[in-house]
Amino acid sequence: MRRRKGDEDRLSLVGEGAGDRREGQPEGASERVSAPGSPALPPAEDMGPGRAPDAAPEPGAAVEPSAPSGNHGDQAPQVERDGDALRFTGRLTSLTAGSIWRQALEKAKGARRIDLSGLEVLDTSGAALVIAATGAAGQDVPVEGASQPVSAVLERSRAAAKPPPPVAPGQRLGLVRWLGAWGVGRVKTAGDGAAFLGESAATVVNTVRRPRDLRVADVLRHLDEVGTRAFGLTMLLGVLIGVILAFQSAIPMRQFGADIFVPRLVGISLLRELGPLLAGVILAGRTGSAYAAELGTMTVNEEVSALRIMGIDPMVLLVMPRLIAATIAMPVLALLMNLAGLIGMTIVMLGLGFPLQLVLNQLSAGIAVGDLVGGLGKAAVFGLVIAGIGCRAGLSAGSGPRAVGDAATAAVVGGIVALVVLDGVFAVLFFRLGW
Repeated sequence: MRRRKGDEDRLSLVGEGAGDRREGQPEGASERVSAPGSPALPPAEDMGPGRAPDAAPEPGAAVEPSAPSGNHGDQAPQVERDGDALRFTGRLTSLTAGSIWRQALEKAKGARRIDLSGLEVLDTSGAALVIAATGAAGQDVPVEGASQPVSAVLERSRAAAKPPPPVAPGQRLGLVRWLGAWGVGRVKTAGDGAAFLGESAATVVNTVRRPRDLRVADVLRHLDEVGTRAFGLTMLLGVLIGVILAFQSAIPMRQFGADIFVPRLVGISLLRELGPLLAGVILAGRTGSAYAAELGTMTVNEEVSALRIMGIDPMVLLVMPRLIAATIAMPVLALLMNLAGLIGMTIVMLGLGFPLQLVLNQLSAGIAVGDLVGGLGKAAVFGLVIAGIGCRAGLSAGSGPRAVGDAATAAVVGGIVALVVLDGVFAVLFFRLGW
């Protein structure tokens, strides 16, 4: 089969382009030229011969620097001082800039201009050397003779090295504007609270209609966290409060010979006011903050948003079990607080010389079942409100490292304030009802 002359010419060109390694010229070396306007980075063969994969160093062994490529040894960077000019020539890259760094900074002192006309290749490491040399010579020293690719890399490096502009201080608001901003913020907060209250009420109604949506396992887990694990702290505080009330009441009442009525005073105070109130403080500080921290972390990590995207209502999955658990556990904690306080009071009365039967008779004559039921009813409302405030604070957490801490603080403060306000409302209501 005969070949045409044109085919032979093309084959000969292909053979030439294949690159004969024995002649010391890599294949396609002459074709790797930086395009105009592109970063003047060195070709791949100029990045150093490197180490063959089968000759990798052993773990912990020192890596010896590779010798410069013999093909481009004549193009190694050079820095020269020519009168008042500092001249860079060759290829100034990350592999070669370190060898002339100290020499360049020493020669740059006193220079009035920097000549880059002989510079062929420049990357960001070389640009850092040029910028450092410019600073050593003086900030107003001009850089001349750079080609377009070299100039582009140098300008980008200079822009990246500039510090960010200072942030202008915020304008301070006047008194009227500050009051207006404060009022708008309070109105927005109240609106968000009302929206959360309405959403919670709708969730309760939907849960009653479809009880299968409520996860009983979550409710039991939160009951253990809210109630069982708080029994020790509640009993300790209850005994201490009973001892303190008994001592502080016996001292003034003894002046009138009425210290026998101390059990009645302490019993009524604990069952109607102090028992539910102190149990609510424990719930706000221990459980409300935990709710806010848990839900706040989920909000910051966008887990709540992921639940909404998957079609799962966070109110049903996250909020409802916590509300139910706090509402059920709070009366139990208040009852435990009452019993522990009465035990502490009894210990003090026995120490003062009063017999146990006398203390029990005074308690049965001074307190009634209505006092206990009213206190436990208040405790259930306290638990529901404190849990709701903690959940709302967690779901409305912002972003950033302080978001979870701010949510926990808002839950504790809001829970205690709401606790005191509700206790005052119940006091007025019980007085009007004659309880």
